[in-house]
Amino acid sequence: MDPSNYQRVRLWAGITSIGTNLALIWGLALSASWWASGVSGPVAISLTLLAVALVVTLANLPFDLLVGNALESAAGRISESTTGWLHDWFRNRLFTLAGLWTGFLFFASLHQVPRSWDLPILLAAGAFILLLFLLVPAGHSSIAGSSEKTFENELQRELKALQMTLRPVRWFDHDDSETVNGCITPRGVLSLSTTVAQWLTPREAAFLVAREEYYRRSGAWILILVIVAVWTLLGILLASLMPSVNTLQAGLCGAAVMTAWCFLALFVWPTLNRFWMRHADSFLASVATPSEARDLLSKLERLNATDISLSQAKTAVFHPIPPLQERLSNLDRHP
Repeated sequence: MDPSNYQRVRLWAGITSIGTNLALIWGLALSASWWASGVSGPVAISLTLLAVALVVTLANLPFDLLVGNALESAAGRISESTTGWLHDWFRNRLFTLAGLWTGFLFFASLHQVPRSWDLPILLAAGAFILLLFLLVPAGHSSIAGSSEKTFENELQRELKALQMTLRPVRWFDHDDSETVNGCITPRGVLSLSTTVAQWLTPREAAFLVAREEYYRRSGAWILILVIVAVWTLLGILLASLMPSVNTLQAGLCGAAVMTAWCFLALFVWPTLNRFWMRHADSFLASVATPSEARDLLSKLERLNATDISLSQAKTAVFHPIPPLQERLSNLDRHP
């Protein structure tokens, strides 16, 4: 399967999944004025919201099965059995279920408290959001004698040669056997997928880490945290203003507004991210030779199976990362 078809299926499956989620959660929220009118008491409300969270979570299974298992298997990017994949899906979705249920309970509780409490609750929610970002898990340490440990040592030598900050490295497993990924967490830990050690050379990985360091040194990562926190708080504020006739409807309406608000972000923030991407690529061109930079970006395109034939409309709406040809042209302007 070529990258264009691969990404096209992923894109439309994602759009359909988002549309289904929006329709489902809004349908449940708006109809809760009658079907939830007889539900009262904190235990009954909590259990009902848990059941709704379970329904919404299971509704995503067909799309996840298509994109995460069937499509990846057809593209030869995973070797895991369907049974093993389902086991991992249910285990990972427990966290999603817990998060969704917590969101329901948060907005349901907000419906019960006096309006004078709204500001303190919003500030507490903002602090909680920032805390979640600061405590984002980075992965596990490499084991002595492992291929990751050997790669890590060579990577640190390459970073030292580039005069980059030497950071502690943590590794995480990727469901996809080829996709390479990584980041520098808000706590300053270098988090890499184990596929990085399999498909990239230490020098190539060092260039990508140097590119991430650009974000740290430019302060862009702080602005990203602020944007996420402010955008989320604005969504919570809008959700708290939604009229509701009962506590259950308040919890579901809050989640419905937040779902729509997060979807709206896809149309607002990709432009800013593409701006940062262009500058980060320019920084990459300043530490690597032109051929190294071009080869590295092309290699990432092949490994991550990204679509290189994107229309301007698709790029503007759904792709915070510019298409490959645009990135290569940007490198040409920064020899």
